Amino acid sequence: MKTMNTIKIFAFTLIVAVSVSSCGKDPVQSGNPIQQGNTIIQINAISAAVYNNLQVRYNNVIDAPINATIAFHLKNGQKKNIQITIPANNKRLQEWSNNNFINSWNYTGFYDSTGIAPAPSIDPSWDIASVEITAVSCPDKQYGFKVLTGADDWTFYTPKDLHTSVSFISNKDTISYSDYDFIANVSQYNNTRSNYYFNFFNNHMLIISHEEQYPLYTGMTINIPLMVYNRNPGNYGSQPDGPEAASNGSTIVLTITKVTDTHFDATFSGNLWSSRQADTLHISDGEIKNALLPERVD
Repeated sequence: MKTMNTIKIFAFTLIVAVSVSSCGKDPVQSGNPIQQGNTIIQINAISAAVYNNLQVRYNNVIDAPINATIAFHLKNGQKKNIQITIPANNKRLQEWSNNNFINSWNYTGFYDSTGIAPAPSIDPSWDIASVEITAVSCPDKQYGFKVLTGADDWTFYTPKDLHTSVSFISNKDTISYSDYDFIANVSQYNNTRSNYYFNFFNNHMLIISHEEQYPLYTGMTINIPLMVYNRNPGNYGSQPDGPEAASNGSTIVLTITKVTDTHFDATFSGNLWSSRQADTLHISDGEIKNALLPERVD
């Protein structure tokens, strides 16, 4: 299991008994502030001591909101309650070990410089001793919740998401990458510059287009003047911005071969040259599979 050394985890214990007869009970009516149900969601809360932020973690992605009351126990003995609602379909997955993930949601309400605060809010002046989930419920009564302590083991979430893959041949070298789509790429369409920006696998491959229309459609061809990829011992392709950027050249064309409501496939090929490497890079058999559709931004 991975640990996060930069975040102080405050432990607390609460055990939930679950039985078939308890399914669907209102937690207030049953006298238990933790909703019970036949599908258990493990959940805990941590606070970043420096910023007094709140992070709630749970081991699923569900299509219903989660309501919770978080008690901040201060070192002076006071208790401050924060009521939060995690939106339905929240999905901010943290990988703790190979193919094991925990979902997370961050709440950062605090007083601003004028003293005006959102409600509820976390006051950055609080000297926090610990945090505790004191109540949690969901409109979908099939779900029950078990609040974990810092010593408990998670039952991890395994994503069912598609894998994004990118592969191509550069001269005689075969380059390939693959990962879950939500990790693999950040695709954007810049509405101001009217161009596409694809960042695959945490900067292992960058593709930037000329001015193009939005959105993508099957059969669309896109000219790619800039492409950079990483393999040992370093980066290849176009030079970054700067005096040497004038040496960049490219005949690469990307062709969209499939578009769904969420993903796209494409092929690409062409020549790429710059002062970054001595020889022209002949890019062939380029293929992108199951990449997330670009987000339109200004």
